[in-house]
Amino acid sequence: MDSEESHPLPSFTYHGYLPEGVHDTTQEELRERMVTNPQRAVLWERLQKFLKWTIATGNFSHAYIDGGFITDKSQPEDIDVILQTRAAYGPDAFTAMEPFFAAGMDQIHTDYSVHLHFWCEGFPGGLSDFRRFFQYLRPQDAAPRGLKEGAKKGIVRIVL
Repeated sequence: MDSEESHPLPSFTYHGYLPEGVHDTTQEELRERMVTNPQRAVLWERLQKFLKWTIATGNFSHAYIDGGFITDKSQPEDIDVILQTRAAYGPDAFTAMEPFFAAGMDQIHTDYSVHLHFWCEGFPGGLSDFRRFFQYLRPQDAAPRGLKEGAKKGIVRIVL
């Protein structure tokens, strides 16, 4: 997961997901690929405002994008975002996250349609690596598309 090189996003699988793995891309490529109707355009504008805030802090190296927005779903409701801190696990990483917790995760969802999570290198083993976790389909998402529980899908990474 350390490649900084961007490639065009692959085609969706038969089941409507990106192929398994982390796919590096740019914001422009992501917009061109995923903004296909007015609902997606609204989500995109909200995501752009959120990323502008994130980038302005200077504390995050990457954003991982997931959720219905990164599928063939025509009317996704929100976007899952994992922000990766520049600082490794510890006080500096927590300081980077603090303004987002102070704003409130529910308020971030209301204002930006973003379900926010964080990742920093060196997290203790007991904490989940959301970058891997979000590549697994939930049973309620897998079954309607003819997939088994535990099936994997792709997520997108952009450099901030």
